[in-house]
Amino acid sequence: MSSISNKSLYEMKNIIAEIADKAAKVIMQNINSPIEIKADNTPVTKADKESDKIINKELLNAFPNIPILSEERIPPQNKFGNNLHWIIDPLDGTKSFIEGDKDFCVCIALALNTRPILGCIAHPPSGTTWAGGSNISSYKKQNNMNFTKISCRDIPLEGPTISISKHHIGPKLEKWLSAIDFFKKEKVGSAIKFTLIAEGKADIFPRTSPTYEWDSAAGEAIIQGSGGFVTQMNNKNMLYGREDKKNPNFIAFGRSNWINFLKENSSD
Repeated sequence: MSSISNKSLYEMKNIIAEIADKAAKVIMQNINSPIEIKADNTPVTKADKESDKIINKELLNAFPNIPILSEERIPPQNKFGNNLHWIIDPLDGTKSFIEGDKDFCVCIALALNTRPILGCIAHPPSGTTWAGGSNISSYKKQNNMNFTKISCRDIPLEGPTISISKHHIGPKLEKWLSAIDFFKKEKVGSAIKFTLIAEGKADIFPRTSPTYEWDSAAGEAIIQGSGGFVTQMNNKNMLYGREDKKNPNFIAFGRSNWINFLKENSSD
């Protein structure tokens, strides 16, 4: 399949939003659930696993012919590539979830030809859901309310707000931050950082530590639908459906004129 109609994407948006909401409810029913350490030395909880079960079940019921890539499952060999497939993170921000914070979420994305064309992020503690893609715009809803359209903002005169990871701040990121004049920075866990840019509450999200496709696919689709961008640090497109699933370093932003706030440009 080389394309998919906008009408289909609209319909799929509503379906995956309902699935993400169901997964969010399951996560909230498993607060303080048992913790295990995976082979890669990262934590996983019963909430992650139960969310994964319900998302896989519901996606297969609704779209039996679309394969699923999940953080919590071993991917089938050579199954994805350019082909239409789901990319899911059943509980993004597991560390925040374990610590009792509220910045964790559910991520569901649809990728085709190495690009995310549809994404949904649900925030279990607030009942908020964001969904969209470059061809259908992006939207936000609270609990059972209707979706309303969202968009990235123009960078305020006082400078950009930068959203950064709460758990992954290293020398690379500190160096990057030192090279830009920004108004403030906000430390937030999980893919919620993408939604802040998509609805005009932040302007830039740089990522200089390891991530995987399921960490960024839904957020990228939603930002694209809001008029923003997610690119590799060298300005090339992010790619999905790769063998190792590892992302390069990237930057998400609402407006391309964020580069005007780089200190080397400040005198121009």
